[in-house]
Amino acid sequence: MKRILDIWFDVYAHALFGGAVRAGLVYDLLYKAIGAVLLAPIAAWVLQRLIRSSGAVSVTNEAIAEFLLSVPGLAFVLLAAALTLTGFYAEQAGLMHIAASVSRGQRASWRAALATAVTALPRLLGLALWQAGILLAWLLPLAAVAALTYSGLLGAHDINWYLAQRPPEFLAALGIGALVAAAAALVIAHYLVAWGVSIPLCLYEGTRGRAALRRSAELLRGQRWRAFRLVVLNLLLAVALAVLVLWLADAAVGALLRRVVGVRALVFATALAVVLLAALAALASYFVLAVLAVSIMHLYLSVMDVDGLPSDRWTRAARDTRIPRWAIAGGLMLAIFAAGALAANTLADLRLGRETLVTAHRGSSATAPENTLAALYQARTDGADMAEIDVQETADGALVLLHDKDLMRIAGLPVPIWEAQLADLRQVDAGRWFGPEFAGERIPTLAEALTVAGRRIMLNIELKYNGHDRALAERVVEVVRAARCGEMCIITSLSQAGLARVRELAPELRTGQIVTAAMGDTRELDVDILSMNQAHVTPAVVRANRRAGIETHVWTVNREEDMARMLDYGVDAIITDRPRALRDIIDERDKLSDPQLLLLALGRQLRS
Repeated sequence: MKRILDIWFDVYAHALFGGAVRAGLVYDLLYKAIGAVLLAPIAAWVLQRLIRSSGAVSVTNEAIAEFLLSVPGLAFVLLAAALTLTGFYAEQAGLMHIAASVSRGQRASWRAALATAVTALPRLLGLALWQAGILLAWLLPLAAVAALTYSGLLGAHDINWYLAQRPPEFLAALGIGALVAAAAALVIAHYLVAWGVSIPLCLYEGTRGRAALRRSAELLRGQRWRAFRLVVLNLLLAVALAVLVLWLADAAVGALLRRVVGVRALVFATALAVVLLAALAALASYFVLAVLAVSIMHLYLSVMDVDGLPSDRWTRAARDTRIPRWAIAGGLMLAIFAAGALAANTLADLRLGRETLVTAHRGSSATAPENTLAALYQARTDGADMAEIDVQETADGALVLLHDKDLMRIAGLPVPIWEAQLADLRQVDAGRWFGPEFAGERIPTLAEALTVAGRRIMLNIELKYNGHDRALAERVVEVVRAARCGEMCIITSLSQAGLARVRELAPELRTGQIVTAAMGDTRELDVDILSMNQAHVTPAVVRANRRAGIETHVWTVNREEDMARMLDYGVDAIITDRPRALRDIIDERDKLSDPQLLLLALGRQLRS
């Protein structure tokens, strides 16, 4: 502990809070801007090329596993990890160079830091490729163990039954998964500590790739526990302090805003609070990254047994590079113009939930058994604009409303739906599991659901393949056309192939890709809707989808604060088990003006 305190008071006082703080802040902000404007788009373009090499514009959901097992997929994972690490390492390289300047008693320069980071990019990319490759070589077998465990212990029934009942095999799978996760964490921790000084070796000794990793491991042999304590404990302390400061600032700002009276004063106070908290967040980010950089530099200097970076190693890094003042002024003007244009575009796209549809998930499934006619009737009563239902095929080609691949969860029957006859499914009580008042509720067909919906409520029909496809897309299109309600339906699915078949058979029907995970640009898919997990939805995603002519539907949103947040984002539809609660929120918001809604949105952002 004394050693850590010595470093804090001896080294950090100069590198973090002394004359270097301005250079570090300027460098960090400039690097983040360059990364957002230049590095991130280049990386995205390279990765998109790899995805296109597989013949797709985007890979989603169940197709991801197949893609990852291909040569382009493995290259994608390797390169994505390497590019991510390279971006982070380059940011760290500049901050390390500033710390090295302090160690030599020199004036810290953000220009020299930026030149160092840019010059070192090829070496850092090689280092990151080696690191990503070695880690993947260790982690892929562990991932294979996890996959085999899942298929061996949890493959007999639908996963939702295992999640609800938690039988012994589920607990066994959790135990094995925990062991696999622990093994993965140990592998990652071992190598990250062994590679602890690989970045300074790239910067100041010109060592590249695998040689830098070997050299780092040699230097830290016998000192890895010390290295772990030095770097990790300092980093944890810095993160804890940053989080505490941000939490206190957020609490103070929230308390002050609650005391402000009047719309104009509240608008001004909220805007000022957003600016102050954003600036504080930038300082906290810089502080944490600088602590990490200085810890690694201190470790490097100590294992080299020197107090300051020797001149011969200094000259191997990028020399001080003077950037003309006109270039700096021009860059600032360009940044201001870009920020103004971004703000204008954001405000132009602002909808604040004025046109958001209420979609009842599997019907009103919080108050009635899912995927039943009772749930559809309840959705109509609750004021839903649309009901989402799951449709799959039986052995005799009927289309029934069921989510799981078997009946274990709702009836305790391990019968796969694709092996069951419609007549047998009709005998199943699909309501008693939910509550005695729904006893006798039967599994409905798609045709019956379309009749109940009529013109009163739209239907989001999800095609459920569960690995078995006879003619699901064809039969759904046929039934929807026979009911003459195509304009009241949308067809969604996890399966890209299924949606492509619907588009081929019935181009007049609107289709939506359900996205649980994706690689590539999903906006290039031939669909009208992206149905997205709420965890992946941001205002920027909603705006980008809208500009591409694609609606954003978000699932499954059941907490009222999350409903309000999605309305703030202006999504096109919210899928929820509680449509009545969402309808009440929308009705209350309809009484407010746009400025009031904007203030509510800003307040929610501050609280989060």
